[in-house]
Amino acid sequence: MISFPSGWAPGTWRITGTSLDAGWLALPAFETSAEAAAWVGENTALLQTAWAQHWSPDAEPLVREILRAGLAHRRSDDALAFQVWPAQHPVCVFVHVVMARGDGEPPGPGDGILFESEGLGPGVLVPRAERIGDADALGYDIVFAFDDDVVVIVSVEPTFADLLGIVSPSIQAFTASLQLVGPDERTRRARAPRLLEAQHADTWVDSLTAS
Repeated sequence: MISFPSGWAPGTWRITGTSLDAGWLALPAFETSAEAAAWVGENTALLQTAWAQHWSPDAEPLVREILRAGLAHRRSDDALAFQVWPAQHPVCVFVHVVMARGDGEPPGPGDGILFESEGLGPGVLVPRAERIGDADALGYDIVFAFDDDVVVIVSVEPTFADLLGIVSPSIQAFTASLQLVGPDERTRRARAPRLLEAQHADTWVDSLTAS
């Protein structure tokens, strides 16, 4: 998978989305360390206010480190990037949205399960597992393939299964809100994936079971 050529995607292909849930923090791309430091300080203060009595002096260095890590986790090909903070504690999940040119076949039978987005259309949710220390971590990619060999990928970085279960309904709602607009200003809808066994009754949550 490769990104759109520089200067082509911005202003031509556009992707937008909305989350109505609290705890979503957009991760911007900064050119200077001073801008990044100011952003970390500003959002540390905002989280302190939001957490109110749940805030503690011990939380501040952890929050600052997680915010700095969020900026570092933003990928160069991200169209959108977020931290999702599900509770008033220093823990979050990283979510990326990428628009790209597809240089191969999109996921097919056996790769994942059907995921229906109101805004993008049908896609494929592909779970992925990793090890974090001695623990199993679970994440997933949701892949939407469009005409013109364009793909949109919503990528959730692997995390602990219990935490993923908490944030996944919010990520599902956000993914459902996404819309892709082409250079002709038409809202695009993804092609139906090649999932012979997929049924609309299958749920994406049911596929996220830790081994």
